[in-house]
Amino acid sequence: MLQKLRLAVVGLGRVSKSHLPAVRELAHKMDLVALVTRDEGKLRQEAEQWEGVKTYTSYDDAVNDPDIDAFLLLLPHDLHAEYSIKALRAGKHVLVEKPMAMNVKEAEDMALAAIENGVTLMVGQSRRFFSPVMESIKKVRANEIGGLININALLLAHMNKPAADWWKDESKIGGFIIPLWGSHILDYIVWAYDKMPISVYAQGHSNNPNWSGEDEVAISLNFGEGQMANVLMSFNAGVRPADEEGLTGKRIWSTQNSIYERYLIGTNGMMQLKDEYELLLNGEKQAECERTNANFTWQLEEFADAIREGREPLASGREIIRVMKVIDACFESMRTHQVVPIQP
Repeated sequence: MLQKLRLAVVGLGRVSKSHLPAVRELAHKMDLVALVTRDEGKLRQEAEQWEGVKTYTSYDDAVNDPDIDAFLLLLPHDLHAEYSIKALRAGKHVLVEKPMAMNVKEAEDMALAAIENGVTLMVGQSRRFFSPVMESIKKVRANEIGGLININALLLAHMNKPAADWWKDESKIGGFIIPLWGSHILDYIVWAYDKMPISVYAQGHSNNPNWSGEDEVAISLNFGEGQMANVLMSFNAGVRPADEEGLTGKRIWSTQNSIYERYLIGTNGMMQLKDEYELLLNGEKQAECERTNANFTWQLEEFADAIREGREPLASGREIIRVMKVIDACFESMRTHQVVPIQP
C-alpha cells in the first residue's frame, strides 16, 4: 500500500472553507498532519475538527517538521513566493493558491526552487478542474471546431465590499479583479491556445472606494497567425446597497448568479462555456456538471497523484509562469496605455 501524503494547510481564512473539505474527502490518499496560522482562535477551532492534527502559529516551525511532506498555502498574494520558496527549499511539495505570485520574477524564483530541490510545485488554478472545462480543452486539441482563432470571455459580477480586509490593499493583492478572477480566465485562454500571446493591450479602472485596485477591465490578446482573445470583466454589474440593511436593486455576485461566459470560435464551429458548469458545441450541450466545490477535490487529488507518480502536475509552477507573464503585461499596458509585447 502506498504511503499517504502528509499534508499541512497554511492559512485558515475564507478560501480554506473550500479546500479543507477536499482534504477530508481524500483521506484515502492523504493525512492532514498540521494546521498553520497566526490566529490562535481559528487554529483551536479548526483543530477540534481533526483527530491528532498538529497546530503551529510559526510557519518556520512547520517547515522544519519532518512529518510534513507537502504544504497547501492559502495566503495573501504577497506571501505566495516567500512561503512557497521556504517550503520548497526545505524539500516540501507545495500547492499554492492562485495567482501564483505578485509578478513573473517571483514566479520564476518559485519554479526554480522546485526544480533545484526536486519537489513538486502546483498552482491552484482550481477552475480548470470541472469536467465541462476539461472537455472543452480536449475538443480544442481534437480540432472539433477547426483551428482556434478567437476566445471571448465575459464576467459581470457585483462586489461592494471585499471579502477579506487584505483585498483592500493593492500591495498585498497585486491589483484587484485581475488577480482575483482574471488569473482564472487568462489561465484558460493560454491553456487553450497552448502558447503565449505576442502582445497585450489592457485598460483598467477602479470605481469603488472600498479598494484601490482595478474593478473594471478590458484586455485584448494577440496570439499572431490570426489568433486572438478578448476579456471583459466588471465587479460593478449591480446596484450598491442603499444602507446596511438591504439593496436598492438586484445584485449580481458569486458563481451562482454572476454572468460568466466564454466563447471559443474556430474556423469550423464554436464552443460556449456557461460558467464552468455547461459546455455547448455549435449550440448542442456536450457536458454538464453540478455546481459544487468538487473541483477543489479534483485539484488536490491531481497534486497528490503527481507527487506519487513522480510527474509534473497540471497547472505546475513552470506552466503557470506563462500566465504571470500575461498578467504583468496587462498591468504594464494599463500603466503606459500602450500595446505591450510579450517574450515567449
